[in-house]
Amino acid sequence: MGETPKNITAAFNKVKETNSVLFFDEADSILGKRLTNVTQSSDHGVNVSRSVMLLQLDKFDGVVIFATNLAKNYDGAFVRRILAHIEFELPDKECRIKLWKYLLPKEVPTTEDVNPEWLANESEELAGCDILNVVIAAASRAVMRKGEAQKVSPFDLAEEIKFVREAKTKIGSPHCETNQQKAKIKETIIEPDDLSPELRDRYDKAISEIDKSDSII
Repeated sequence: MGETPKNITAAFNKVKETNSVLFFDEADSILGKRLTNVTQSSDHGVNVSRSVMLLQLDKFDGVVIFATNLAKNYDGAFVRRILAHIEFELPDKECRIKLWKYLLPKEVPTTEDVNPEWLANESEELAGCDILNVVIAAASRAVMRKGEAQKVSPFDLAEEIKFVREAKTKIGSPHCETNQQKAKIKETIIEPDDLSPELRDRYDKAISEIDKSDSII
């Protein structure tokens, strides 16, 4: 955190020298609301970094682009300095067809019944990154099989689309508001004797290594 103000200043200086466009991804991390209840040095560092960003924006006459999924977290002072706010909506069907054709190229072995239009219908409300995750997961699923069965099938893709939808519902999605509660994490304590033989062997080896390191210390 201590280097952040220096790095922000250095970034703006470099852009001025090269006449470039300055792009900040996940910008909510540096454009977030300033802290009012400062209780430790790290809190002070956050406020200093955001103040430096404000000063640099005031002095800069070039182009700065901020990208975020959490624009609501922006400090009002930054919002007032941003001239245009552009929302990138989720892809429509035509765009999803193009995304499927691009992200699932011919180099990926698929069965003959894999159809981009069908996939576009099945993937409504999914973003491009979701579609990419589906392709990667479906290909990983297929590669575990043998021979002709290694081809990605509609079933593979449909299953991964379902998993992505479930994850977005349980965890929450930055692309849409949801009133559903976030998934609760259940902690389960398993005794060593309840482990499978393979895991128990790995557990015993790990404990043995810890005991050895403790004896050396």
